[in-house]
Amino acid sequence: MFSIRARFRASFSTLTEHRFVTFAVLVDTIGAGLTLPLTIVYFTLTTDLSLAVIGVLSTAASLLALPVGLVGGVLTDRFGARASMITNNLLSAAGFTLYLVAHDPVVVFAAILLASASERLYWTSWTAYVHDLSAGRPFERWFAFLEATKAAALGAGAVVAAVTLTSGGHDGLRWLVLANVVTSVAAAVVFATQRTGGVRSAEPVGRAGDDVRTGSLREFAADRSMRLITLGQFLLGPAMVLPNVALSVLFIERWHMPAAVAPVQFAVATGLAACLQTSVTRWVAGIDRGVLVAVGAALTGLTAVPLIVLPSLDGLAAWSYVVAVAVLLAIADMLALPAANAVMAEAPHPRIRGRAIGVFQTAGSVGMALFPLTLGLLDTDVPWLLWALTALVFGAAAWTWRAAVAGLPSRVRVATPADADV
Repeated sequence: MFSIRARFRASFSTLTEHRFVTFAVLVDTIGAGLTLPLTIVYFTLTTDLSLAVIGVLSTAASLLALPVGLVGGVLTDRFGARASMITNNLLSAAGFTLYLVAHDPVVVFAAILLASASERLYWTSWTAYVHDLSAGRPFERWFAFLEATKAAALGAGAVVAAVTLTSGGHDGLRWLVLANVVTSVAAAVVFATQRTGGVRSAEPVGRAGDDVRTGSLREFAADRSMRLITLGQFLLGPAMVLPNVALSVLFIERWHMPAAVAPVQFAVATGLAACLQTSVTRWVAGIDRGVLVAVGAALTGLTAVPLIVLPSLDGLAAWSYVVAVAVLLAIADMLALPAANAVMAEAPHPRIRGRAIGVFQTAGSVGMALFPLTLGLLDTDVPWLLWALTALVFGAAAWTWRAAVAGLPSRVRVATPADADV
């Protein structure tokens, strides 16, 4: 009973200490939850463009936005993670404003480009922002708390999206996008008023063992573990778009389920994360972070394996599969995300942390951008190839991450029980 009360007091202290930052995360993420499960499906429902054309436009725009992640790393090191967080929200607002008027390929491309640029910048700055927020305290404690907060907000947004789609149809889609524009601007304003994640006044001090490293980009490129983390992130990239791209298209376009299935699946996954993320992080403390990421990658790949042989499902069977996938993806994320982000924040030298995270996350973005190209397999006589390829990629990601973390110092490789306390 005492430990439960202590954890509650600590969680409440975490919330009140950074209540405005937490509010910004909530506002921003609710908006994302409204539209994230529908990013590609939106254009299939509101335009006359074919799925193949939308997939090519999405991949081209995502690839063109990739340098934003690298530039964001430089900006984060120079101006601080807060400036990057503000910029990514404004880019998101601009991109989703274009969603509202996108009907031809050019405007669809521009909308996806701005939204993708925002996402690239977000993933570069978010890990660094949480690292600054932790202020020398255990990283996973703060990451798990904020991820649970984000999951609750994403789930709430997804529930609203499901209700809106059920009652509002295509007009409801546009209202969801407009709401995301408003929440993105509001979050940017809140982040701008906070000091956390601003420019560092002095050069970061390295931890024990950092004195033998110069913190140069050449040294970073020569490190085998850094290269393997980069490869591992590339292979994990499709996990970011698997639910809201491939699976949503399968459920809606091939299994003929209602459009609300995408936000429903998303709400189940994020609801579990909101309730259990901090507890799961505490339970797995002391386990090798590479193992945690590998297990998460393997579970993600497992969601695709049955689809290699499954025929089209409908009714209760289809909905059961949707829920099972949501549960597996939630468990995978709860295990892998805090561990992977802790490694990406703590493995590089502090002097190049932002740029290193930019490289890692850009590698993941490449994998994310290439994945929609495989959607065309759903229109062929061998659609099972998409799911076989997906399972193979996540199996390779599991092996790569395990090998990458095995070569790191023990202080980075393993989270102590204290690291997970909230």
